[in-house]
Amino acid sequence: MDRTAVIQRMYQGYLDAHDLLVAGTAPSDIPAVAAFSERLDDDTVFTFESLGLELRGRDAIERFMVEVRQTMGLREASERVVEHGDLVVSFNRTSLNADEGDASTPVVAVFQFDGPRVTKFWGFAG
Repeated sequence: MDRTAVIQRMYQGYLDAHDLLVAGTAPSDIPAVAAFSERLDDDTVFTFESLGLELRGRDAIERFMVEVRQTMGLREASERVVEHGDLVVSFNRTSLNADEGDASTPVVAVFQFDGPRVTKFWGFAG
């Protein structure tokens, strides 16, 4: 399994499915991102410290992925992905469409794998 390709496909899938996500469709119901959602389970933890966010489980993570697109117009593109042991690091560019205009910021996402399963992932904003 090429873990870097898994992460690249996931980010591209979320970009391609943006309108469906904004409409409230769950990621696991969208073919472009469903394969990644299957790698999450009830024990997967997503942490984004600068937002004071810690989510546990596929349902909570998917709900967040929909809500952040609905409320903030989040779009995140992966610019570079590297693998180191059981970790995959993605260097991303995130944009938010707010009433006051577009804002863009660099973000680093770190995914920890256990075989094909994603056990944890962390987000860090620059």
